[in-house]
Amino acid sequence: MINFIVCDDEKEIVEKVKIILMKIAFQANIEYKIHAFNSYDESFMQTMNSNLENKIYILDIEVEDSSGLEVAKQIREKDWKSIIIILTAHYELETLAYKSKILLLDFISKYELYDEKIYNIIKLCIERKLNDDKLKIKTKNGIERIDYKDIVCILYDSYKRKSKIITLYSKYETSESLKGIKEKLKGNFMYTHKSCIINMDNVKTIDIKNKVIVFSNNTKTDLLSRKYLKEVKEYVNNWLHRFIFGFTFKHDVLRNNSQKSLWNKNDRKQKKNNNCFISFILTIGNNKFIQ
Repeated sequence: MINFIVCDDEKEIVEKVKIILMKIAFQANIEYKIHAFNSYDESFMQTMNSNLENKIYILDIEVEDSSGLEVAKQIREKDWKSIIIILTAHYELETLAYKSKILLLDFISKYELYDEKIYNIIKLCIERKLNDDKLKIKTKNGIERIDYKDIVCILYDSYKRKSKIITLYSKYETSESLKGIKEKLKGNFMYTHKSCIINMDNVKTIDIKNKVIVFSNNTKTDLLSRKYLKEVKEYVNNWLHRFIFGFTFKHDVLRNNSQKSLWNKNDRKQKKNNNCFISFILTIGNNKFIQ
């Protein structure tokens, strides 16, 4: 999903930009949503500070008493991933200087909205955003682009000297090393073994005692080595603290099976977080902790 965020105090300009965006998105066959504004008001700021994915901003350089460049600077203070394009009635050296400072993709003249330039720029934006969410690997069939969110785990076969990428829906094989792939990954990926990287977002259960990890598509792996066990526990500990419990979940609870658990075995209940059941379970010894 691409989220276009457009702001210009001239409604006619906003409508022209929307038409261009709809046409390009249709040609690219992508999911998209256009958030249109005529001022940098509270509603705009809420959208700017939201957790929307794949944001592409198209901002007027000046809206009433507000500067689009200053808004762009505010965006960059918290967000280095979104793409920002500035609409302007005229180019000035002073404004062009901002391009490198706050990583603007480009300036576009309001009077060139139907020129080829804006089409090429928006297409480039979409390509960048779509590729940001994909792992690019070389296989025997050519270059494959795999959604990070779909990856379950990545396994290395030392005998074949191949890496196998297992996703929710399929499998891929590449001659690229596990280390090389890890450097390209974005998201909650971590080693559980020298030959295994897992996507924590797709983990269903971790049984530390029996060293078994079950993923959301019910794929399993037993590649959980002592070397990486501490990192796994720390990740789960932080996950528990941030999203469920709201209080500190100390490492000694994880480390010492003999201690009294926060929730004992007979007192386990499914908890709701934002009306969603959390299914991720960490098993340590005979105690199960529900996240």
